Amino acid sequence: MPLGVHTSIAGGLYKSVERAKALGCGCMQIFGRNPRSWIYKPLPAHEAGLFKAARNDAALWPVAVHTNYLINLCSPDDEIYYKSIDIFQKELSIAEAIGADYLVTHLGSPQDMGPDFAVKRVGQALKEAARGGLGVNTMILLENTSGAGYGFGSNLLHIGEIIKGAARDGRETGLCLDTCHAFTAGYSFSTPAEVTGFLEKIDEAVGLENLRVIHLNDSKGAFNSHLDRHEHIGKGKIGLEAFRLLLNHPGIRDTPMILETPKKTDGDDPMNLAAVRGLLDGSL
Repeated sequence: MPLGVHTSIAGGLYKSVERAKALGCGCMQIFGRNPRSWIYKPLPAHEAGLFKAARNDAALWPVAVHTNYLINLCSPDDEIYYKSIDIFQKELSIAEAIGADYLVTHLGSPQDMGPDFAVKRVGQALKEAARGGLGVNTMILLENTSGAGYGFGSNLLHIGEIIKGAARDGRETGLCLDTCHAFTAGYSFSTPAEVTGFLEKIDEAVGLENLRVIHLNDSKGAFNSHLDRHEHIGKGKIGLEAFRLLLNHPGIRDTPMILETPKKTDGDDPMNLAAVRGLLDGSL
């Protein structure tokens, strides 16, 4: 199972590969640019080349790029909606330029327009984003959410509708499952039976074969609280035993897993990686 972390791009995208390699990662995730700004600057070709060379040398797979947090692919406000599609296309172009395998995106909020509106709106946004041949080499992954407020994407069945709609149009799209978001959205996996049931729900909603990446995060929020606050592995409300059961289930044993746990000290990533490796080899 490839295991990695979300890595800083400070100093240049290629520096993120050095950081991932130093941590002993087998895969990684980065932002392609500032995740909290609409301002976009094209990625210089030489920087994309440096990243690809470093990534090949480190033998990392997969590499995922996470989109800007401001993107709202189901906004009922046309100005925000089309601005989001534009930035999404540009970030997809960055992902393809550096040879990333996946582009992970949140789906946004339809405000009070409801999930049916959101499913159609996101589907159309993805179709628009694919114009010009984008999304052929980098697969788009839709990330589930905690379901806070009007946020869309906590129900895996809705994500499945979008993935199936894209497939009908000849575009392959997948799921990035966040464990914290799933837990606080009301999906339980604390016992062997619950883990099996959880994976059956994923399979029913999106097809287990379409689960391409797992964001591995414990949760500060309680079960079904809809609180999106990540915690260190084993130190949150999900707990070590639930992660042990989930990580060792044969249905997802080979799925790439990327940590997005808190980074307050230089020791946080090594601590969380060690926790996960311990669960996988049974030493904890």
